[in-house]
Amino acid sequence: MGLRPATRASALPDLGADPIDHLLALDPGGRGIGRFFQPGGARRAADTLRRARRVLVTTGFVVDSGAAETDGPPGAAVLGRALRALGAEVRYVTDAVTAPVLSAALTALGEAADVIAWPDGDDAARRLLASERPTHLVAIERPGRARDGTYRNMRGADVSEWNAGIDELFVRAGRVTTVGVGDGGNEIGMGNVRARLAKGGGLAARIASVVSVDHLVVAGVSNWGAYGIVAHLGRLAGRPLLHTPDDERRLVTACVAAGACDGVTRRREPTVDGLALDTHAALVTLLGVAAKARA
Repeated sequence: MGLRPATRASALPDLGADPIDHLLALDPGGRGIGRFFQPGGARRAADTLRRARRVLVTTGFVVDSGAAETDGPPGAAVLGRALRALGAEVRYVTDAVTAPVLSAALTALGEAADVIAWPDGDDAARRLLASERPTHLVAIERPGRARDGTYRNMRGADVSEWNAGIDELFVRAGRVTTVGVGDGGNEIGMGNVRARLAKGGGLAARIASVVSVDHLVVAGVSNWGAYGIVAHLGRLAGRPLLHTPDDERRLVTACVAAGACDGVTRRREPTVDGLALDTHAALVTLLGVAAKARA
């Protein structure tokens, strides 16, 4: 996500009756996600992931030299745990800066830190796809290249120096089913809505990613988008798969202890996108209630 400019909130699209969508569409940062929110996106992602066999999950947005943000790794860990509980083989791939942060999130949930370091070489994506043979690829708050080939934060700054080209996995995915979760327009998957983002020109057009996916999930905070998928997976499975508010506090705190920072404030404190930890814990509580509601 990186630093975000001040924006005016836009009117939300028709969200229907699904309470999970209503929670994901909350826009605490005022960035106007109503322009590109995807009603039903989390449900569709859950539908395709429900019977996934081998899932490769990537996350990590490095906002400064040596500093990955707190948005992304918690969502990856929670979603990965849920998929494993449903019988999928799950592995994670990220770059060197995010690897300890993601490992800390997984450990906080009692999950094995099965994290692959992004390999060197121009053919890294091809080699990784060949060795892992994923049936599904999932990206949660991972930068996707803009039209000029760079990775940019929400202020338009080029952060390519700090973020490996992991989006190449999605460019080369072929028949592999792909899911992208984001909140700002510059992440893997936002190629699906780039025309909307670029319509007004300016900064939004410059940072918008061109990397598309089969299923896009948009949320006010990317972690929330991953949690929304898990809430739907729990509905489909008929059992709770979402983590608890206390788990959420442990996850974010563990990420900060491993070196992560808030992507908005750049401070190494247990907040995500400028929002207090209690806010995120409350959202987890509400998603748990929504998961039990009739769709």
